Amino acid sequence: MRKQPLNPAQRIAVTYFALAIIGSAVLLLPIMHHTAVSLTNAVFTSASALFVTGLTTVPTNTTWTPFGDVVIAILIQIGGAGITLVTTAAYLLMGRKIPLGTRLLMAEDRNMGLQGIVRLFRNIMAFSFAIEGIGTAAVGLYLKFVYHYTWLRALAFGLFHSISSFNNAGFDLWGTSLEQFQRDPFMLLFTSALIIVGGLGFVVLAEFYSFRERHLVSLHTKIVLVMTAILLVAGTLLILAFEWNRSMGQLSWPYKILNAWFTSVSTRTAGFDSIPISHMKEVTWLVITMFMFIGASPGSTGGGIKTSTFYMLIKTAISTIRGNAEIVSGERSIPWEIAHKSLLIFLLAIGVIMSCTLVDAALEPHIRLMRIIFEEVSAFGTVGLTTGITTSIALPMKWVLIFTMYVGRIGILTFLLGIMQKSQSKVRHVQERILVG
Repeated sequence: MRKQPLNPAQRIAVTYFALAIIGSAVLLLPIMHHTAVSLTNAVFTSASALFVTGLTTVPTNTTWTPFGDVVIAILIQIGGAGITLVTTAAYLLMGRKIPLGTRLLMAEDRNMGLQGIVRLFRNIMAFSFAIEGIGTAAVGLYLKFVYHYTWLRALAFGLFHSISSFNNAGFDLWGTSLEQFQRDPFMLLFTSALIIVGGLGFVVLAEFYSFRERHLVSLHTKIVLVMTAILLVAGTLLILAFEWNRSMGQLSWPYKILNAWFTSVSTRTAGFDSIPISHMKEVTWLVITMFMFIGASPGSTGGGIKTSTFYMLIKTAISTIRGNAEIVSGERSIPWEIAHKSLLIFLLAIGVIMSCTLVDAALEPHIRLMRIIFEEVSAFGTVGLTTGITTSIALPMKWVLIFTMYVGRIGILTFLLGIMQKSQSKVRHVQERILVG
């Protein structure tokens, strides 16, 4: 009996899993680390880098050698760009035509249609490397002339930081994230710019790239830009309100605004912090948790349920309450199918986070529940922020977080399609109403 070929969702799920294992095996090599590293910590680091999360169970700056740092940077690059981008680059470099199966995989990985997918990916590659190149030069030169790093160290730190920032990974080589730069406007604002650009989504970036030719902006791009702006401003104001005299009490008011802004940006799946999260109020943790859950935008380097999904939930609720037959936005009607998909993503995400939180709470009863929820949402949203418990959790919870990061990176729908087959019944049943609410 012939085996059924893997569908695009299954191929994505299997490939990410395999790459995480390969990355772990490479990180276990003696040349990769200064001190002994367990299998679990190697897998955790590999998964966190590949799934562009940034949670770490061992300190990156003291555990890994420069060779280990290079491997982590490569995993971040692959994870942020997506396995399909790497595959596409290989075909293009060899001058070969990209097969239909690979095109389907590309569309599934980025949750996009097939039309113009190869051209879009060419633009993505060019834009990504250009942004990371600019970031490397800017940060490298800044570290050289302001902080007096050696040329090699400045460029190495600049390259690693640019890759980590643009891909919303949150890994750093300083050991304290960006806390040492909390009074440095250039580092915080430039890093914010890299994070935001990486989190907008490649579809939006491609539209900017081709705007000179078409002078058209899609509804998707408008929604992403508006929601991104609203969430960033709202996050900044809420963090300022709750942390003005708490974790930011020692800062003057301009630096309070700067650090509140950076924290708001970073909660959108980047995972850097300039103010220790562990020093913040629990109500601020709750605010950050909500923003981590929403995450970045579709087709981006970030995670979460995505800005457009959150927008669709709001619009669907408003349309339903008003009794509208259509969901209208920007004088365009959005199909109810998109609304149903958004609701499904939301419910499945809540289900995964609640299930994993329940397991973690049973495994680690001494850890406060809010800390566990924060950690799980951070993993699912591929954010990497932590209240300080990641390095001290027991082995079983590490594996639960690895699973959460995996599901968060490949996408909850891709994960489910990877383990379930689509089936559509031709039978139509009699409708009957039930009471709800």
